[in-house]
Formats: sequence, C-alpha cells, structure tokens
Amino acid sequence: MDIKYLNYSLEELLEDKAFLAWILHDDKSDEWNEFIEDNPDFNRRVQKARKIISLLQNNSKALDEDSIILMWQKIEGFDRLNQQKIKRFKTFRTLSWAASFILAIALGALVYYLNPEKSAYKFTSAEFPGNSDDACLVLSSGESVALEKDNSTVSLSNNQIVINEDSIIDISVEKSKEDVQVKMNEVIIPFGKKSEILLADGTRVWINAGSRLAFPSKFTKKNREVYLEGEAYFEVTKNEAQPFIVKTEEVDIKVLGTHFDVLSYKNDANIEAILIEGSIVMTTAGSFGLGKKEIALRPNQRASFNKEAKNVNVNSVPNAEEYIAWTVGWFEFSRESLDRIFRKLERYYNVEIITPEDFPTNELISGKLDLKDSIDKVMTALSDVAKINYRLSGNKIYVEKKMN
Repeated sequence: MDIKYLNYSLEELLEDKAFLAWILHDDKSDEWNEFIEDNPDFNRRVQKARKIISLLQNNSKALDEDSIILMWQKIEGFDRLNQQKIKRFKTFRTLSWAASFILAIALGALVYYLNPEKSAYKFTSAEFPGNSDDACLVLSSGESVALEKDNSTVSLSNNQIVINEDSIIDISVEKSKEDVQVKMNEVIIPFGKKSEILLADGTRVWINAGSRLAFPSKFTKKNREVYLEGEAYFEVTKNEAQPFIVKTEEVDIKVLGTHFDVLSYKNDANIEAILIEGSIVMTTAGSFGLGKKEIALRPNQRASFNKEAKNVNVNSVPNAEEYIAWTVGWFEFSRESLDRIFRKLERYYNVEIITPEDFPTNELISGKLDLKDSIDKVMTALSDVAKINYRLSGNKIYVEKKMN
C-alpha cells in the first residue's frame, strides 16, 4: 500500500477512489488491513471516513465511488461558500455535529443535484381560494376566466380552449425559437365545485373539490407533465413515446395509458394513488432525499405515501371503482373512517364538520351517499349508518355520537 496515504487528510481520503473502493467493496482488503496494522495512527482517519460515508449512503441502494466523491465535493463547495473550512472536521469531539452538518447539506445543497427532475413548478395563487364562489381557469398569460357552473368542462384543441361547449378562448401564440419554456394553464376548483378537463392529447381529467391542476396547452416535451394539488381522476391517452406524469408535492405518478385516481391535499397526512386499469409507477425520493424509489402498481391496488414517515404502503382494494364514484356524483366507502368521510364531505359541500374531542373519528363504516343531494339529506343518511346526531348552522355542522 502506498505510503502517501499517511499524509492524506480526511478530505483527501474521501476523494480517493482506491480508498473508497476498499470501504465500499472490500477491494484489496488484505493490503489495507496490513497497512493499518503497521500504521495504527492512520486508523483514526479511516474510522471517521467510514462513518461519514455511511451517512452519505442511501439506505435503499449503496452509492458507488464516483457518487461519494461528487457528493463530498458538493459539501466542500457549500462549505467554501459559507467561508468555513472542512478542516473543522478534525476538531470534532464526536461525529454528532458532523452528522447534522452532512445531512443538512445533503438535504439542501444536494437534492437538486441528485434529483434534477424534481418539480419546481409553483401554483399561480399563493393561497388556495377556499372561500371563492366560482372555479376559475388561469391562462398561461395570467388572464383569469371564471368557470361559473358547478361542474364545468374545459377542452383544449386546435389552439383553442372551449369552456362548457360555448365559450371559446384563442390560445394560439407565435413562439420564437428562443422561447423554449413550456407555460402552464391552471384550473382552480374551490370547495363545493368540481370540473372536467379534456387535455390536448385526449387525456380526460375529473378534478374534485378543493383541487387545482396545472397543464400546458400542448405537450411538447419528452414527457406529458401536469401538476396536481388535491384530487383528480385520470383517463390517460396511451403514448409510449411520451409518458404521462402527474407531479404532486412529494410524489410523481408515471403512466403510459391507464385509469387512476390521485389524492394529494396539502392538509392530508398521505398522498394516495388508486389504480383502476392499466399500470402506474409511483416515484418518491430515496432515504435522506437522495436518489429515487419506484413502486409499480397493478389494477385494484392503492399506494399511500406517508408525508411524515416518507414511506409507501401498498394494499389491495377489490372495489377500486368506489374511489372514483365521486366523478358521477356518488360517495361510496367500504370500512372507511369517519374522519376521512367527514373531510371528503367538507370539501365537496364547502362546509366545516365539528366534533367533540372524544368523538370516535377512527370508527370504520361502509355505505353509499348521493352527492347530488343537499348536505342536509346526506347527513341524514350518514347519521343512520354512523349512529350520529348532527345540527346544521350556516356552513358549520355539529356532530356528536348517539347515546345508546
């Protein structure tokens, strides 16, 4: 083993491919171990390097030598920007501060490097217009058009947007060769409304209450990308050369042509995808935000990404059609919690359901509600199944459990 390593700093070791090959793959392990036996002081730097490398590694997939070097260089670059010296690692009493430092850098400065396709799109409005009376279409030009019907339809074709089959908006724009940025239109659906959109490629999207969808007038990139906050049901036109991707706050759903529902409300603990027909792939960030994890779904499966735990749970849903019944005015549920049912009704009818602190919101029930009925009729039907009493007061509903 080359004696030069005795003069290497911790930083130089972490940028040496032969050293990393030994740490990661036990390459020339006998030579390195013999070298350490002859030079015991060198072992202290080796152990520090080992622990730092373990912090940089992705739990789901080990990183190679080049990845470790590039990540370490990113950390050094960030450190120089802040006029600090990597030499400070030598003075650490423990590696706890180092762990916090590296993880902060990895999650901040390296996320873009390792996830270049991460969505940077921001929705037009800073706050969701939950109290707005009408849905609206915000064009890429910034112009806003009211969608006055409770269930408006929007169609894109031939450089036109047609609203409710009568209002026509010309969106043909002369683009210069330099104008390569794809501009987005956005549909914003307040609570109590829903909408249906026919995209330029023939894909049909039903958008539920309290949701917003951003989409281009034409799909010109290698992927057909849309951005969702809330709930939408997609029937995607198949195009193997141009995959369709639904981007949400923390999860991407990739398809070629299929039917599926996505729930991605900001205040919900989970982001869910329910596959009705075809196949989809849910993509999430890997451990520590490094790399990507992909999970393929089969029909009648639901993938649920927990925002706090950053993990995905997949389970079978034999009656997957129940999850899209809202598109035709029904709310079907099988062993669903009262809490989840209340939240759906709040969004659909733009109401607030208030329960006592000791109310059993985790209680599971099954049933079917006609969303074409008034909220009063829906609550009456629900009260029989869930054994509850309710009282309407404006847009507030006070609920309590029936006494035996």
